[in-house]
Amino acid sequence: MKIRQITPKDWPAIMTIQANCYHDVNPEPLEVMQSKWHLSPLSCLVLEHNDHIVAYILCHPWPKGDAPKLNTILAATHDTQSLYIHDMAVSPSAQGLGVAKQLVNHTIHASAEQGFSGIGLVAIQGASEFWQRYGFKPFNDVSPALLTSLASYSDDACYMFLQGNN
Repeated sequence: MKIRQITPKDWPAIMTIQANCYHDVNPEPLEVMQSKWHLSPLSCLVLEHNDHIVAYILCHPWPKGDAPKLNTILAATHDTQSLYIHDMAVSPSAQGLGVAKQLVNHTIHASAEQGFSGIGLVAIQGASEFWQRYGFKPFNDVSPALLTSLASYSDDACYMFLQGNN
């Protein structure tokens, strides 16, 4: 298995994986997904297994305690010390291979190396327990702006944060 940065030719596979994984939210359009990649190409990755893309993770800088609304094209990053996992999905054909664990561990390690103080995300489709295994905790200081953003996700949306060691 190989983790690498996203390239333009990867988007058809990424969009297929997204469509196969999300059932509680509508998949985001290509231009929305690519806007995250354009903001932070070094932290947007795919995982290949047997020369096929089987997973992706889209990360970009974003303030702690906040999340962008779904279906929003991001045009600029915020001046922040936090990274945000906008989306991670694993192809159903690759589940059980440890792919998600590899991507999460890689992202946590890279985030620390790049000097980020932590990582935020919005867990949906019952994924809170998955993220808690990696040390992410529900964020209790929810601002009105975050509540507005969370409303664009599924009913079980939960903002979580992993405090770094910096």
